[in-house]
Amino acid sequence: MATATWPSTLPSRPLSSSITWTAQDNRVSFEPDVGPPIDRQRGTAKTYDFDVKFPAITAAQVGYFETFFHTTLASGALHYLWADPVSGTSAKWKIADYQISTLQGGLHELSCKLRRIPGAAV
Repeated sequence: MATATWPSTLPSRPLSSSITWTAQDNRVSFEPDVGPPIDRQRGTAKTYDFDVKFPAITAAQVGYFETFFHTTLASGALHYLWADPVSGTSAKWKIADYQISTLQGGLHELSCKLRRIPGAAV
């Protein structure tokens, strides 16, 4: 099965003023019987969590997004390819969560929690 890509029927980039991201904690920590806690690096790959908002979308685009999320991505279990909104390079992504709000004039706001996952974008 081919890897999905972000649908062309949706805005290709989030609003630049809405993008925030954090690196996931890449440490494993444990407390020995004696002494201070011991930390080590979990892995060499870095995973980042992004919060983004997209420009206003129509009701039809809400339908496209929900079909993409629930059908194409198996309710977020599968990843897709998309250009990183900061660097512009292609990367693998998962949608961790999303929210759709109603705006005036029949438009909607799409907010997503995205996870850029390690690995080559193939």
